[in-house]
Amino acid sequence: MPYFTFFFFLVLLLAILYTGMQLSARRLAIFFLYNALAVLTLGVAPSLAYLLQATMPAEKVLQPMPIPSARYFCYLLPVLMTIGLGTIPWSQKKNTADQDLVLAARRCLQKQTYLPFLLLVYGILMQFCTPLLPAFVRQLGVFSGMVLWVGLLHLFFSPWSWRVKTGILILVFILMAIKSLQSTFFGDFFVWPLWLMLYLQAQHRWPKKNLMLAGGIAILLMALVLVWKYDYRERVQQGASTQHERVFLNTILDWTKKPWNHQRWQQALDRINQGNHLAQVYRWVPAHEPYAQGETIVTAIKASLVPRVLWPSKPQAGGTDIWYRFTGNLLSPNVSMNIGIPGEAFANFGPWLALVIILIWVRCLYWLYYGLRRLASQHYPLLWLWVPLIFYPLMDQENDLITMLNHAVKGTLFTLIFCWFLNRLAHYIFANKPKAML
Repeated sequence: MPYFTFFFFLVLLLAILYTGMQLSARRLAIFFLYNALAVLTLGVAPSLAYLLQATMPAEKVLQPMPIPSARYFCYLLPVLMTIGLGTIPWSQKKNTADQDLVLAARRCLQKQTYLPFLLLVYGILMQFCTPLLPAFVRQLGVFSGMVLWVGLLHLFFSPWSWRVKTGILILVFILMAIKSLQSTFFGDFFVWPLWLMLYLQAQHRWPKKNLMLAGGIAILLMALVLVWKYDYRERVQQGASTQHERVFLNTILDWTKKPWNHQRWQQALDRINQGNHLAQVYRWVPAHEPYAQGETIVTAIKASLVPRVLWPSKPQAGGTDIWYRFTGNLLSPNVSMNIGIPGEAFANFGPWLALVIILIWVRCLYWLYYGLRRLASQHYPLLWLWVPLIFYPLMDQENDLITMLNHAVKGTLFTLIFCWFLNRLAHYIFANKPKAML
């Protein structure tokens, strides 16, 4: 059974990736990425965990799956099918190719060559200023910091030379590497380069061989960083040195002496094994906690619409309370875990009505993306380059509904207001340019 499920989900993942690569030259492969991440974190990683449990001594398994594999996969397969159903077109009407948006964005940036640098400078400043902001506007600072990556996308679609683009990309990655080492969180290094590659592929349409090579290198690097980061984080917390770069280098050097340490590789697997979190919900609800009957979903909708100023006791994003309630486990300080949309849907309505909630959620993501795409094609083409800011935390299966919905609503408002301002600024500059030239 463990061998079969691992092989099945691995083949399914490869099929999704291959199909996505084939279509990525014509369309931004955002929902192929969504399906691939779902199959990886809910299918491949848990099946590999079950395989390790079946082949390793019990005392060497760091985080065993809490329920039998047959029960887990019986619930999971309909979930993955529902996710896939929600990300495909339901009508025969064909959308225009993304190449139209690529050309429109490039035409805009040929006229607004200053814009990428405006966004880059603003994003860099907000990366450093956000920790200093009051709590009630810190979310605005988080969105503003993400403008740095949006600025990179604008730069890649602009007419500037590749020497300029590559130099700025290297500088940004050095800056973000230092920031990641200081915070010990490496999420930006996984997510944003992936978004950059999706857009670059839509623009340049590289052959599948090049994409497979780049993807293989990226997966290997991601796996190594996941292996290194736990040891590195422990050393930083122990105060080994204030020079984070040296600590990280020493961590890598020590790893090379024993690269096949099964404990570190299991920790890396556990980090992407969202199926373990989902299985904990299956184990705990309804045996120890009754179904919530939509309570947390209604709370999430209210929390996304009502500002904290008007609702001071509004639940915090992050899922600490919901994790304990629906898994029965307390989280250690500075540990981030969540049950995801599939887990929360199950905890509210059980295994079958949960599929309806999942379908509605995934379909809302589909409509949100194509709504933004339609606005870009009809009004402001550069809006298409802002999609990653909105979808940044919406692509994985880890966050609960209140976290995702809060980001989706506020991120969309932030993006639309910012793009409206940029559009008005461009009109003002062009309207006054002849006078300035005189």
